[in-house]
Amino acid sequence: MTQTLQIINKLFFALPEFQQALIHKSVSQSNNNERLEFLGDAVLEVVISEYLFTTFPELDEGALTQIRASLVNTQSLSEIFLQLDCKDQLKVSKATANLDETHKYSIFAGTLEACIGAVFIGMGWKEAKKFILDIFQSKLNMVKPTDEHKDAKSRLQEKLQAMGVDLPSYNVLANKEGNKFKCHVQFQGQTFSASSSLKKNAEQKVAEIILQDLESL
Repeated sequence: MTQTLQIINKLFFALPEFQQALIHKSVSQSNNNERLEFLGDAVLEVVISEYLFTTFPELDEGALTQIRASLVNTQSLSEIFLQLDCKDQLKVSKATANLDETHKYSIFAGTLEACIGAVFIGMGWKEAKKFILDIFQSKLNMVKPTDEHKDAKSRLQEKLQAMGVDLPSYNVLANKEGNKFKCHVQFQGQTFSASSSLKKNAEQKVAEIILQDLESL
């Protein structure tokens, strides 16, 4: 990742596309990173899909799709963007800058896709592919074909449907600052709870707890 950070610093000064990739639409409706984000999203999906297709020839389309979804999502992309250490170069409006970090995750994720689009436009397919595989390296190294890659809520839904049991309702409350979410679920006479800085994560954590409880019966 250190080498990638050095490349990014060079890109910022060398490629006008990369500078535009760091301009959020809240700054300008006509000169922003949305078109690059659109392109980067497509390039990212192709590169990750090709990597998984080549690396795991034993997996079917469904399993590959689940793994890709676990790698390419808002949380994952925002985490990688923050690791690239160019957050301070991201241009947003004052109002957007005052949002808490949780609400900025989608902005960070979209900006990463815009950066990928900028590398593709400025340096070509080969370098864009290299860039993506580099920044995703640690996440790709953790992928195991034998792992369950469906998210907890999906697995819980399938299990309860097979049992003929109604699906639970996820009730989420945010703290005053909007940077902490607590999810409560009433299920079979019990209350299950979990907290996270992301609303979706809080729901997934509760679903995982319920799954573990069901498996212990």
